[in-house]
Formats: sequence, structure tokens, C-alpha cells
Amino acid sequence: MGWVELLLLLLKLSSMGSTKAEIASTKAPFDLPSNCTKRCGTIDIEYPFGIGTGCYREGFNLTCTDNTTKPLRLFLGDGKLEITRIDLDNGTVRVKTPIITMGVDQESIHVPLIDLQKWPYSLRSLYQEVQNFYTIDTYNRLYVSGCSVVADLVDPTTNRTISTCITRCTSNDNSQCTLSLYDWNNTSLEVRLTRLNQSDLHLLNASIIKVFVYDYYNSTTDDLQGIVKGSSSEVETALSWYIKDYPTCEEAKKNTKTYACINPNSDCYDVINYAYTNYNFGYICRCSLNHKGNPYLANGCTDTSSLLVPRKGCPTECGGVIISFPFGLEEHCSRSQAFALTCNKTSNPPTLIFQGYYIVHSISLEDGQLLASAPNRTTTSYYYSYYIYDNYYLDVTGPFTQLEQLSTFSWVIESQNCEEARQNEPTFACVDKNSLCVNITKTSNEDIWGYRCNCPEDTSSLLVPRKGCPTECGGVNIPFPFGLEEHCYRNQAFALTCNKTSNPPTLLFQGHYIVHNISLEDGQLVASAPNDIDECSFPNKYVCNGTCRNTIGGYECLPDKRQTWLIALKHKFYHPKKEMEDKKAKENK
Repeated sequence: MGWVELLLLLLKLSSMGSTKAEIASTKAPFDLPSNCTKRCGTIDIEYPFGIGTGCYREGFNLTCTDNTTKPLRLFLGDGKLEITRIDLDNGTVRVKTPIITMGVDQESIHVPLIDLQKWPYSLRSLYQEVQNFYTIDTYNRLYVSGCSVVADLVDPTTNRTISTCITRCTSNDNSQCTLSLYDWNNTSLEVRLTRLNQSDLHLLNASIIKVFVYDYYNSTTDDLQGIVKGSSSEVETALSWYIKDYPTCEEAKKNTKTYACINPNSDCYDVINYAYTNYNFGYICRCSLNHKGNPYLANGCTDTSSLLVPRKGCPTECGGVIISFPFGLEEHCSRSQAFALTCNKTSNPPTLIFQGYYIVHSISLEDGQLLASAPNRTTTSYYYSYYIYDNYYLDVTGPFTQLEQLSTFSWVIESQNCEEARQNEPTFACVDKNSLCVNITKTSNEDIWGYRCNCPEDTSSLLVPRKGCPTECGGVNIPFPFGLEEHCYRNQAFALTCNKTSNPPTLLFQGHYIVHNISLEDGQLVASAPNDIDECSFPNKYVCNGTCRNTIGGYECLPDKRQTWLIALKHKFYHPKKEMEDKKAKENK
């Protein structure tokens, strides 16, 4: 099974590659009226969004249902799209997806699904240029469920069909098809549904058709089936939003009366439709490095200087995973919120969580990587302001087969090079006198995108283990450089844990994989995911006419010595060209 490797570059948003907010001293600061509604139901409302006169920027007016309706519900401007989340930092609004239903007796319908022509929002995937990277947080798709229908995406201005998908049911299960809106270059979305002729095509009887838009990054198969079966309506559509008075930061900055990034500690970022020749739509604002809050207000960005040294008594372990600074679990234990982790102690064993979602298996300070997996999800999700990610789907060869989706998070301390970072001593992370500052480059073009701190090579690895180190767990021998306790393994990469709550005890690698054997001679550690089995223990079910060897996710059948010898003889003496010559010689006789 393929791995999913998620390269997540930790980029604190600094002024590098962005346009710094420069507000003319002659401009009067914007004062948000004190009576503006701050919350509707469970959703916080922050400027430029708002309800009522003077409380919102043009295009960002909202509607909150009155107190007679419980719970309170928040809608975009005209009250048609219900809001579930607003994210100022990454420029997205998530709304409950509208659903189109075509009855069994209907042959065709042509209806609007979402209309954004009057609003600074987009269904398409827009990019934000951050330090020469392009970040993206939306990937909407159209989902069509039901039997025997042609679904057309239609441009409402020209009535031209943009894209089409077809469902054909040939079993008892309803069929489905999807259309990507990744390159959808329209502000409104119309759908035309036309039934196929069931009798001519020998298809199943007509069924109810449901059509809706969903955010691919944040939806599961269960979420989609909940809509289809009518048991749920919680699927979200992601809308990108932007300040649209000028197409670029450079142009917007020239007009201080309308420029949105009014906080002196804010940065401006262009919003680009990268799929259409880098077409610029507008811009968004973010608080600068070491600041957080609302960049659209004069006093909205507050200082969040990074922590250089954790407080005493910080937890350093969760579920067998070692937690090293700059990561941490509690307040004043991580360098910043970007490195904050949580420990879910309700699971057995406890689970270390990153970003409230990913299950952490190991953290390597030396490699600058955090290895994690998505819990029973088929897609990765969430873009946070400090991170940029790309998806890579890889087929893995070698002794391991991954049984679940894994993600590798690469990180840097700050988005500065070592020389720049040293100039700001209060925030420079390499505080130990023996530490080394290392510039980290982008894999694509070798440009420096940040720095990390490493120990010198002669002190980062242990050459000899201390006396009294445990050498066994659950019947598995543990030779050095592997080890269970501090000063028993060469470095953190070789650290193992022994789960003594199981019977017999279980040796774990990276806090997750069950170790079966360690061979120094072969340079191999044989391990399996918790639900893997040893097929060689069931010879009647898993037939092998040679030597059975268990592997991760399966087994190998190796020929025994006699078979190997016979095969070698066969290959040694078999010569196709000589055999053909001998055959012709016999025929000539």
C-alpha cells in the first residue's frame, strides 16, 4: 500500500516575500464601533466581517438569525449560505453545503447551486503567495449521487457546459461521480441534471439524485454518505475570501484610505488564481512574525514573543513518544503555539496529538521532522498560517509496507537564515553555547527557508551505552545502538519503548510499530503495525512450499537450499542460443 508523505514546511509568516503594512501618518485610524456584534451562536465575528452599519468592510456583511431561533445561526450577507467557520489567518469561510435534490419522477432540472457574483468569495482554489511559496486551503468538488444521470456544470452567463460526469447503476448500490472545482473560474455555479434512458441502456430503475459541493480536504466518506442517506447535513464547502479593492498588495498600499492592512505589525499577501496565468484577485492581511490577532484593526496584532527556554517540570513524554523542546504539551513548554502538542490520556496507551488531529509517532530534532498519521482518514486536512504543505503519493519498496496513512512534517524554527536570526538575540533559538545554527533549504530550488539548531556531531550520538541498560522486552533482544532508556541508545532515532501493560510485554518502535526482531548483521528491524499478523503461523491458510518469512502486511515464500541449488544449476547450464543451434544440428542430420 502506498505511503502518503505530507511535507509540511513550518513557515512563520515574516515580512520576507510580503509587503509590510505601511500606513501614512496622515490617515485616521479605523475605529470599530463598540456596539458591533462579536458573536453569533458559537461563531466569533471579527472585522472585516460584521453585522450592522459601520461594523464590516464592503462585501463582508453577515446576518445572524434573531433570538427566536435557537441555536443562533450565522449567514453570509443575503442569508442563503450558513457559516460554520471563519478563518482570518488563511482567508477562508466554511459554509454548510446547499443540496440539490431531483425526484424520481423528474427527467431533468437546471438550477443554481451557489451564486457569489456580488461577493468577494470564490469556490475556486486560490493561492496566497508567501515567501515565494503558494499556499492553498480549498479544494472543492461537486458530488453527484444516484442512478443513471448526466450532471453538467454550467456557466450561467453563456449557458455553456464546462464539465460533465455520469452515473450508471448496474448493481443494487447507488452510483456516484464527482467533478473537480479546482480550476472553476466562475463566481456562480449552476447544475443541469438529465436522466439517462434506463430501458435502452439496461440500467437500474431511476432513483433520487442528490448534488452538493464538498471540501475534499475536510470531508470523509462517512460525511458524504450522511448527506446521501439524509442522516446528516454537516458537510462543508470552503470559500476563499479576499480584499478586492485592488488586485495586488503593491497597488493597494498606494491608497492609504482604503488599504486594509492597517495594523503596523501586519503583512500583505497577494491572492492569486494560479491556474489561470497567475491572475490576481486581491489580497489578504496577516499579523507579522511573533504577533497574532486581527491585522485589519489598528490595535489588532499583539506581540507573542517566542519562548527560548521551557519552564521547569514540563512533560517530556506521551504514549512512549519523547517530546523535545521546541515542542511541548503545556503553557510555557513549547517555543510558540506552532509547536504546541496535546496528550490524549483517554486512549490506551495515551496518544500524542499534533494540531489537534494528527497522531504523532516520533519527533526528530536532528532531522527536523515530526512523523504522524491521520486517524482513520483518507485525506489530509487543514492549512494553518504557520504551515505550507504539498501532497505526494509514493509507492514504497523495501522491507516495510505502510498499513495506514503517514505524514512527515518538516519544520524550521523561524523563516530566517542563521545570519539574520543571530541579529535578534532575544528570539534566537540556538541558546546553548555548543549548539550549531543550520540553514535549511527548500528541496525544490535550494533557497533558504529557515533555520534549525543542532548539536555538534561528536556530542549528538552515544558511542557506548551506560551499564545496566535493559536488553530484552517481550522476548525480543535489544542490541546497541537500540535501547529503552536514556543513555542506552545511540540517539533518539534508535530509541524504543517497552509496553509492559500487554501480556507478554511488547517492544515498540516510534511508539507505534510492534518490533519482532532486530538484526545488526542484516541492518534490519522487523516490525508491524498493531493489526498485522504472522501469516507463517497459519501454514494451512497461507501455503508456502519453501521457507516462510513473515513481512509487514504479508509474507514471503523463499525456496529452500535444495530448490535454490537446482535453480542455480538450471540457470548455469541453460543457454537459449546454444539450444537452438543443437536443435538445428539434429534436424540437419
